[in-house]
Amino acid sequence: MKLPKPRGTAIDEARLHEWDQQFRFYRHPPNADTVKAWLARFKVADQDVAARILDCVEVVSEARIQEGYKSALASLNGWHKSPASREGRWVFTAFGKPGESGLSMLRIFREANGLTRSQYDDLFRHVTEIPKLKLTAADTIILVDDFSGSGKQVCKRWPQLQELIASDARCLIILTAATADAKKKIEHETELEVISHITIQQNENVFSSRCTRFSQPEKNSLLKYCRIADAQNPKGFSETGLLYVLSHKTPNNSIPILHTNHPRWIGLFPRNLQQE
Repeated sequence: MKLPKPRGTAIDEARLHEWDQQFRFYRHPPNADTVKAWLARFKVADQDVAARILDCVEVVSEARIQEGYKSALASLNGWHKSPASREGRWVFTAFGKPGESGLSMLRIFREANGLTRSQYDDLFRHVTEIPKLKLTAADTIILVDDFSGSGKQVCKRWPQLQELIASDARCLIILTAATADAKKKIEHETELEVISHITIQQNENVFSSRCTRFSQPEKNSLLKYCRIADAQNPKGFSETGLLYVLSHKTPNNSIPILHTNHPRWIGLFPRNLQQE
């Protein structure tokens, strides 16, 4: 988590410019007027802590996502772009359902690793195609996705995936970012090895007692606004309380004042650009 400015730091043009640079990698970056309108949703007494939340927001650019995918694949024993130099067969597939992020992340993964040419097409398969490949323990399956905040989604889908994969192949999931708790849960409850470019520690949960960058009264104030934004998940999905934004979409594990978009609240980094 980035460090916030000291309490009472002015919300002036210089600070607005810093946010503009900090947020520029988001697909629809907020401008100074949008940020001012967002801050105006807070009472005057609470605008300082709201601004300090913005100081801490981490926007992960597509370039950084590609960097992570490239380094992840390069770190794996047995991989080589040349089939003759690989150990066993390798298959890459998107994690998740159609319409979710997995397919778009698989495209970015291909680009990052220089695998977009047609000669590499056979490496990329839909998960339903994998059983007919009859993979063995000598082979490797890579699932690609962007983010895991709690690990619950991966663990919930793993039994079905395991049945579809139907082999003894080594299975890994490559992510841009994951919390330490999510990685631990996935590796404990599935046969997946987790590789994430960014590992988010427990002290990055804004509402956790381990997060010392905001006082308890400040956390209490923030929670009031988060309940307006999302009464069901005011601390983010699974109460992970994160301040992370990916260039293409904000994880629902981040606090809702950042991403919720409905008539009662408009976030700066909406998961859906149209109001719900």
